[in-house]
Amino acid sequence: MEPELFPDLFAARAAAEPDLTALVCGDVSMSFGELSSRANRVARWLIAAGVGPGDPVAVMLPRSADSVVALLGVVAAGAMYVPVDVSYPAKRVRYMLADSAPRVVITTAEVAGPAPDVALLLLGSTTAEAELAALADSPIEAAERAALLAPSDVAYLIYTSGSTGRPKGVAVTHHGLANLAAFERREVTGPVGRRLRVGLVAALSFDGSWDMVLSLLAGHELHVLPDDVRRDMQALVGYVREHGVDLVEVTPSYAEQLIAQGLLGPGGPSVLILGGEAVGPGLWERIRAHEGVTAWNFYGPTECTVDSVVARVGGGRPVIGRPVPGTRAYVLDAWLRPVPVGVPGALYLGGTQVARGYWRRPCLTAERFVADPFGLEGERMYRTGDVARWTREGVLEFLGRADDQVKVRGFRIEPGEIAAVLAESPLVGQAAVVVNDDRLVAYLVPADGTPDIGELRRHAMTRLPDYMIPSAFVVLDVLPLSPNGKLDRHALPDPSDSHTPAGRGPRDSKEETLCRLFAELLGREPIGIDDNFFTLGGHSLLVTKLVNEIRSELGAEVTVRTVFQAPTVADLSAALATARSARPALLPMTDAAMT
Repeated sequence: MEPELFPDLFAARAAAEPDLTALVCGDVSMSFGELSSRANRVARWLIAAGVGPGDPVAVMLPRSADSVVALLGVVAAGAMYVPVDVSYPAKRVRYMLADSAPRVVITTAEVAGPAPDVALLLLGSTTAEAELAALADSPIEAAERAALLAPSDVAYLIYTSGSTGRPKGVAVTHHGLANLAAFERREVTGPVGRRLRVGLVAALSFDGSWDMVLSLLAGHELHVLPDDVRRDMQALVGYVREHGVDLVEVTPSYAEQLIAQGLLGPGGPSVLILGGEAVGPGLWERIRAHEGVTAWNFYGPTECTVDSVVARVGGGRPVIGRPVPGTRAYVLDAWLRPVPVGVPGALYLGGTQVARGYWRRPCLTAERFVADPFGLEGERMYRTGDVARWTREGVLEFLGRADDQVKVRGFRIEPGEIAAVLAESPLVGQAAVVVNDDRLVAYLVPADGTPDIGELRRHAMTRLPDYMIPSAFVVLDVLPLSPNGKLDRHALPDPSDSHTPAGRGPRDSKEETLCRLFAELLGREPIGIDDNFFTLGGHSLLVTKLVNEIRSELGAEVTVRTVFQAPTVADLSAALATARSARPALLPMTDAAMT
């Protein structure tokens, strides 16, 4: 019988092919044997620290080879892997650490800052490296763990947006991961018939990253694309071609941009996976027309181990497909009765990949993870909140959301969380957040007077990750309500209607360039130096393009967060004055260099 524990599956692969390259990240390359050895030492360090099955271990590391080593070490020890993105605001990081209550935090001295009240494994430090080197590097035996590790135990805890203003942790089991890995090996990468180079584009704190990590179990070579590469579309496409990356997974929004940069041209990947949000008909058709590319549409919430329903991109209209083996999909009415083929209904998922529930949130767990009337006694199904229907061919079509949860460029967001954060500001009396043309818009009723939008943006940035910062802030006297007292979304004004160009033109060549870049990306002109990038329709994906263009044309190294903090040409121009140069320094030529 095939093992159902992630660490056993990886140990078996490493033992079978120890000399094959397993991991590449920047200048670092590790074979399966080297990766397994280092992960096993981390696991033994954790076990010696008293960590065992059921214990959370937070990994708070920059994107690196060590971040994958830490992941593998945590699950080898039998503990719960809790990724904490170091780019998140400090307040959100503190909440995640307080809520998950890890026994150990794996981090570095630079990231850890003031020592939290928890044991630390500081990778790279002299003490930690000496302690790790003294430990055995052989595979972890079951008897070494503090307790027996079962397939139903939690492998990782991923935090997602929550409508109450607090992120919620989803506890995913080893059994669910093993089931997904078996499907991907059998149906997605197996039919290719060769070992693949797999590019990990997503952040390790994003549940979609597990699709690529699981490729290690099939013996593929995992490339963890550095941050500066994955955030630069041209650099990403160049990396794929230079390193011969065969498989990448990206959101449909990002895929649109990458394909425009030539991702699917000569030297591009032979396998493309789309996930995180709905695929539009235009993208579906463009990908289908590319010969030599096998494309997949992966659907699934975090609560069902990332991917539960899968479709091969082919003829006809976009679909999300059929459930992976071991997963059951139901389209039900309000009384939990199956609806006929072609009739929209609520999508529920059951089977092996259903998560344990929400960490320390029993009421929310009971609300979303309900008894499965079609399964065995004690089994549960997850209420996705999505609306779908069956086709006559037995595949599922995604029709939208039944609640307020949304996905923006692949990130699952509950606007209520953003509204709750904004309402914490003393400047705000009421707040509502909606999605308008794939961007987040905040509508505000001020507590008193006219609120400082820049201050509100800074307030949000101290509490929310970049992808949850509203693109536009619209101030209203009152929030419009429907006759039943609910927010009337149809009556909310378009954010662009509230914007009046300031009229000041560029004062120097740098501002002229920025005005032109704003105009090209936003499709608007003229642009004044006081025009706000977000109010005019900008969003986080366009910010990435803007950052790339600034680097290319002005030679300045700025971040996405810089643009959020300085969204007008005038503010951004001032920020560029202190930005690091993106161009290498010119060295004086010596006589030897000229000969």
